[in-house]
Amino acid sequence: MKIIKSIFKCIGLAMLCMLTILLGFSSSLQAAELPNAIDKKNCAQYKDFFVPAMYRAVERGDYVITPGKINFSYKHDDMFLAASAKNKGKFDVNANGDLIDKSTGKYPDNIYGMPFPNIDLKDPKVADKIIYNFDFQRYRFMASRDNIRVRWMDKRGEERYAAGYDQRLYMNGRPQGQEIGDNPNKILTYEFQNIKEPMTVRGTNTMGYIYMDNKENSNFAYVPAIRRIRQTTSASRSDPYMGSDSWMDANYMWGGKTPSMKWKYLGEKTILASFSSPDMLPANSLPDGRMPRVFPFTGPSVQMGFENSNWKGASWAPQNITYVPRKVWVIEQYPKDPYYNWGLHINYVDQESYTIWYKEVYERSGDFRTWATMIVHYSEDPKTGRNNTGDRDTSLYIDEKVWHATSTNNSADPQSFIFLPASKLNHKFFTVNNFLLLSK
Repeated sequence: MKIIKSIFKCIGLAMLCMLTILLGFSSSLQAAELPNAIDKKNCAQYKDFFVPAMYRAVERGDYVITPGKINFSYKHDDMFLAASAKNKGKFDVNANGDLIDKSTGKYPDNIYGMPFPNIDLKDPKVADKIIYNFDFQRYRFMASRDNIRVRWMDKRGEERYAAGYDQRLYMNGRPQGQEIGDNPNKILTYEFQNIKEPMTVRGTNTMGYIYMDNKENSNFAYVPAIRRIRQTTSASRSDPYMGSDSWMDANYMWGGKTPSMKWKYLGEKTILASFSSPDMLPANSLPDGRMPRVFPFTGPSVQMGFENSNWKGASWAPQNITYVPRKVWVIEQYPKDPYYNWGLHINYVDQESYTIWYKEVYERSGDFRTWATMIVHYSEDPKTGRNNTGDRDTSLYIDEKVWHATSTNNSADPQSFIFLPASKLNHKFFTVNNFLLLSK
């Protein structure tokens, strides 16, 4: 009987999600009609511009939304888009959800550009293809090194933090001349999180390999208390990261192995997306191609509510944000692994940039638990036209069951770059020996 009730609960949840999305299509309001502020007093008439979780936050008074305009075109650079157009018809998704080259039936060694430049909403595999485009617009950065600050927040403000560096290497999605040929294990991405402070958690590091083929991800964690490396399962990527409200697969809203999920297209709507600045920030690349990280704020993160003495809403509500209407596809994901901690995910994917602006996550029981926001700005190299579209300033994860939040924040740092060539960050950095060396 409990099993039957659980099934009906999940069916009801799916119907509710679909109904909410369909209701969004009937909006007669236009983006130009949005007011200067949307709060709990007037939010009902603008409900169609919100994802359900964010609407509830505004309705409760946790958030006040400030709609506006951006002074740039939020899209990928011309070189990337031109390469994407050349990929038309070359790739497909097989029955397991793997990306394949039609000419070989195998995962391609390297693709530059989005593999599916023309999205057909009638295609039964459209959801998988949208997510693969999301993956490859992120891989175009080749490699990145970021100064990261993770902040734990309760109703009163920041409880604690952890700070260090996040290094990522993408072995696929690289432009011509930047390929890395030495990849016998068919690794798709390398990740390394190196915690530097505070001293109580210094050296609590993590490293992961995500493979192109069906091989299970390799994940490693160094625990200073026992001075040992612990290898964990693929499902551990859904465990809370250092006790936070986020997990490794939630990095950049989706950082896991795409075929490990079942993807389903639900519909489309217009939502209000979060920009930390309405203006373009120039970023001059170095001669070797590295693009420095610049941000519209001077501190370690976007300002949060508890840092504003005049703020009356949730302590984790981001401040000084410009909310801009963007058209999105609504994509459902559900884990194939029965040991994965989470159940249904709902993603809101930008139709032009493939940024995932929001994610709503349910427990396996069907209960709603967490929602996440992606906050971005736009930087561009005025000489090359390369930009940071699809990158984040802050990812904010809000757990509505325990009323707690975690933010993962990028900030300016002399060692932080995107578009790192292999001469500056390559697969030799991500060896187990180097991981152990940097963890001591």
